[in-house]
Amino acid sequence: MLLSALLAACLPAPETGHLNEALDSASARTGVPRDLLAATAWSLTRFDQREGAVNNENGVGIMDLRVDGSYPSLAAAAALTGATEEELVESIEANLNAGAEILAARAADEEARTGGVIDTYEEWYPVVAAYSGALDPLVAEGFAAQVYDVLQYGLAVTTDDGELIEVAPVDMAWRRQPITGSSLIAAFVPASSSNYTNDNRSSVDTVVIHTVQGSYAGAISWFQNASAQVSAHYTVRSSDGQITQSVGEEDIAWHAGHWDTNERSIGIEHEGYVEDPGKWYTDSMYRQSAALVRDICDRYGIPKDRSHIIGHFEVPGCSSSGGGGSGCHTDPGSGWDWNYYISLVTGSGSGSSSMGGSGLPDGDLTGSFKGTVRAASYGETDTCDGTLTGSASGGRHYLNGTCTLKNNPDASGNMPVSWTGTVSGSTVSGSMVADGRSVTWTGTLQSDGSISAKYSGSEDVGGTVGILDYEVDLAVKPK
Repeated sequence: MLLSALLAACLPAPETGHLNEALDSASARTGVPRDLLAATAWSLTRFDQREGAVNNENGVGIMDLRVDGSYPSLAAAAALTGATEEELVESIEANLNAGAEILAARAADEEARTGGVIDTYEEWYPVVAAYSGALDPLVAEGFAAQVYDVLQYGLAVTTDDGELIEVAPVDMAWRRQPITGSSLIAAFVPASSSNYTNDNRSSVDTVVIHTVQGSYAGAISWFQNASAQVSAHYTVRSSDGQITQSVGEEDIAWHAGHWDTNERSIGIEHEGYVEDPGKWYTDSMYRQSAALVRDICDRYGIPKDRSHIIGHFEVPGCSSSGGGGSGCHTDPGSGWDWNYYISLVTGSGSGSSSMGGSGLPDGDLTGSFKGTVRAASYGETDTCDGTLTGSASGGRHYLNGTCTLKNNPDASGNMPVSWTGTVSGSTVSGSMVADGRSVTWTGTLQSDGSISAKYSGSEDVGGTVGILDYEVDLAVKPK
């Protein structure tokens, strides 16, 4: 009995869930590449409709449609699709389709402007940048870079509904190299002067940690909106810890909802949502944010402790909806790993957060695997092995290989196999996909950045086959 047949019997039959169906349908209808659409939705919301809740940049739904009429507008999306605004708020499929329609319309405008046809990822880049709604080209470019990181490094995540969403990595040699240099700050994108107080202060004694309740690009852009009446000195990106400054430290950002705290503090926003720390609070974010805080504390002589590095929920006062304190805010939430974060700030920390994140370096990966499947009723065993190539980014990795049968090397059962996973502390977990079917796996991250895993399982497939047992060994290392 061929291993491919055994695998096909022992692994759960593939099912196309509602989000995969919605991605395929929206792509077919609008011409927006399916993986581009998936990468955009992931970068915006981690595939979370948020039950119609409006985020801090007035965005709603999986595609972050703007309820205030700004681009990408909820009202314009309703006009494009014929759906009601209520349907776009309530339905993840309708919201996704609307976002695809907006992207397609923007692509059509770009084609009319240039006289060309948009049919490569490189040509889609300005369309994705525009979808950010940011007026500042630097912010729009930053958002597109997030989306294209997903396309370049691949993605495989399981949604809250248990649905596997995959984006295969794509070679993008044309992409510009990321911003480098000795500074912790990737960019300075000034907030509107209507959103902070111009000052000349030379001392502060507190750092306040916030969560955006929205996206990185959205927060930076929102600070530029003169009607926002809010700002922070810095914003940190989830995927890689990139930092953008919006207000000079000598000026008073409006971030704490408490004037006395604003006057003597520096505010740092972090991309994501309090409700989903595992999706947003990556190790890269922790480390870069902590490096920033350590630098601030060193320069101002601020003690590196929890009395001086506080969460928004610890700011006193709650006199209005924008006020500080636990009565008005909960960020960064119970999912923020304070012990780990402070250990990074003080320089005593090592390893990774217990709440999530990665000690896995970004870049190319190589590896190998061996699989064994036994069918007790047939008394047969078959094995396959192969090499793996892939890449890692922001604690996620994607690996591809081909399962080469040992007993039947010429059989048509040779098949592509992929492993995807996410690092949390020293544990790596994810999905192995073979022949369109997936099983979960768990491995260990070593101190040198390599991954090792040995996992097994069994499945009663019934019929004449009965119980199948399988074992898999996996070894991966940075290239």
